[in-house]
Amino acid sequence: MKRLLKIVVGVFVAGWAMAVCFSCKDAREAAGKTAVVSEGPMEVWSYFDGKIESRTVRTIMSKMGGAAALVELVSEGTRVKEGDVLAKFDSSRTERDLVKLEADFTLAKSEFESLNNAQLPLQLRDLEIQISEAQANYETERQYLEDSRKLVDEDLVSEQELKQQDAKVAQFKGKLEHLETQIGLMKKYLHPMAVEGAQAKLASAEQALALARQEIQDCTIRAPTSGLAAYTMVHVGGEYRTARVGDSIYRNQPFMAIPDMGNLVAHCNVPESEMSRVAPGFPAVITPLAYPDLQVEGSVESVGTMAQTMLEKPSWQKFFHVKVGLNRVDERLRSGMSVTVAILSFHKEKAVQAPRQAVRWEGGVSRCRVLKGSAQEDRVVHVGMGNDLHYEVLDGLKPGDRVVVE
Repeated sequence: MKRLLKIVVGVFVAGWAMAVCFSCKDAREAAGKTAVVSEGPMEVWSYFDGKIESRTVRTIMSKMGGAAALVELVSEGTRVKEGDVLAKFDSSRTERDLVKLEADFTLAKSEFESLNNAQLPLQLRDLEIQISEAQANYETERQYLEDSRKLVDEDLVSEQELKQQDAKVAQFKGKLEHLETQIGLMKKYLHPMAVEGAQAKLASAEQALALARQEIQDCTIRAPTSGLAAYTMVHVGGEYRTARVGDSIYRNQPFMAIPDMGNLVAHCNVPESEMSRVAPGFPAVITPLAYPDLQVEGSVESVGTMAQTMLEKPSWQKFFHVKVGLNRVDERLRSGMSVTVAILSFHKEKAVQAPRQAVRWEGGVSRCRVLKGSAQEDRVVHVGMGNDLHYEVLDGLKPGDRVVVE
């Protein structure tokens, strides 16, 4: 009986020892899958795809009248300064026209000066001389008529001769009045009309010459500002492509652009579900896909006020346009480059943080298993913003708590 009791006691002790051993092993395993809730700086970055564009883009277009053939074109991507030659058009036709127009202008100017300084004054002078002569003849004949009337009484002059003299005086008077009317009309109407006609002809020739000279200047297109020369797509000969030497470009047809590379901005579209992560003034970091090692700091300038859809996205998804200004410019940046825009959505110097793997969601409620000695307590916690590694804990945990990592 005593022997049986010893066996039972031995088995019990051995079982207890094994239980303690397994319990310690479970505790060790649990301890190996836990993490400590900490307090310290926390940042949450939100990442969006975007592109870089210049704030100001100067469009280059032809100012020629009608179609003009390109004979010179700066290479795309060339860094130009204000005043540098961008393109040249064929000016041979305009140069030929310019020779004729210069001759027409010289002739019109000569005709105007001749009319105004010689022809019209000579006409007036000729009429004035004729009037003077007519006046003298009229006065002479009129005086002779008066003298003849005195001689009629003495029978020295016949009545027939007196009538003839009277008719002669009337004739000279009519000629004088005609000349005086002619010079009056010439001064009031004919000469001003002739001068205006000559002036209009001269002005027309001068304007045509100025337009031709301007067109000669327009054959050479210079950079209106400093930047990088960029080709734009144009419709040429049934194709839609960039312009080449030999292509005919029409008036006001854009074929090139110069973005101001000293003033860049990043554009991105933020899903409406992430609108709370973006606001004007939030810091940002822009990283071009072409240069992953290049990071340019900036800040959010504006957030769109109207939701919009995107062609490559389902119609039910809405996005808001966000503009991010760059604090500096790197010479490697180009307008139109694809970039990743990282926006600092949350920053707190003293934030209680728990690992994301320690937080689980059940029915929309966040929970954590908190280690209490060798036991675990299932606890509801209230979390806030989260990054790739941690959640900010608003309630339910305190720094130093050890939580089980799933």
